[in-house]
Amino acid sequence: MAKSPAYFRLGAFLLPPQPERGQLWRHRDAVHAESRVERTVPVAARGRARARVRGRWRAGGRATPALVAVAVLVALTALVELVVRAAHVAPFVFPPPSMVLRELADGPGLFARHAMYTLYEAGAGLVVAAAAALIFAAAALHSRFLDRVLTPFVVVSQTIPVIALAPLLVLWIGYGALPRVIVCALIAFFPMAVMTLQGFRSTDPQLLTLLRSVNASSWDVFWRVRVPGAAPFLAAAFRTGVTLSLVGAVVAEWTGTDRGLGYLVLSANSRMATAQAFAAVLVITLLGLVAYGGAVLLERKICWWNSAAPVGRSYDKKEG
Repeated sequence: MAKSPAYFRLGAFLLPPQPERGQLWRHRDAVHAESRVERTVPVAARGRARARVRGRWRAGGRATPALVAVAVLVALTALVELVVRAAHVAPFVFPPPSMVLRELADGPGLFARHAMYTLYEAGAGLVVAAAAALIFAAAALHSRFLDRVLTPFVVVSQTIPVIALAPLLVLWIGYGALPRVIVCALIAFFPMAVMTLQGFRSTDPQLLTLLRSVNASSWDVFWRVRVPGAAPFLAAAFRTGVTLSLVGAVVAEWTGTDRGLGYLVLSANSRMATAQAFAAVLVITLLGLVAYGGAVLLERKICWWNSAAPVGRSYDKKEG
């Protein structure tokens, strides 16, 4: 049906006025001129400005997490101090943090002596676990039969409750350090073995094919290719084993010994010396943090190529 002239007049009245074609072309030219002005800024100047911003962000980013962690720790310590003193909690039930720090300051030699014994057990257990994990991973890598035979025993070593096995080891072996070293090794062995085997299996297949094409021996392939290629996995296994071996040493010292931080915690609890027990736990925590930090630094030195790239690294390459 044909529309009447009144319909077109009404539509023209309701619709907003449309720009003319000349106005549209002038607007387009203005937008293009602004973009050309932006493109005239030197690329090097923009790159230097972005580099300065990223440098300030990185410098602040490295310090900010540590400062935030320290601030949160101090705030939580102060909060616990206020709550314990305001609630008049008995010191043998929950001592305030100030009492724990005072206990630690009054007898540093006692805690240092027991800490050295715990570190000795944890270090020996870590060495045993690392050697056993390396042997298992190498055997499982080169023989599918050994992989199927040894894997169930590796899983069983993780499922056995170590707290129940420790008294039996003392009964079988004696009261020396060897039972506690075995407990440390059992706790740290499983994750280290799994990560080591996964690292050996992550070697590039094309690289292995290339080496076989030049008649490289299995020994050369293992030590020259698989072990360096698995270095990040080995470092992760070491970081995990460091903390687990320390936990294993403390747990093992709860059975049949008169030295170590675990023994000190157990002895303090039996005497209702709760502040001393908390001080020993604080020393264990600090040792774990220091050991893990040392493992991380060692990983950065050995696996320098595997460190996380700073923000903007790929962007800098594009600009260079």
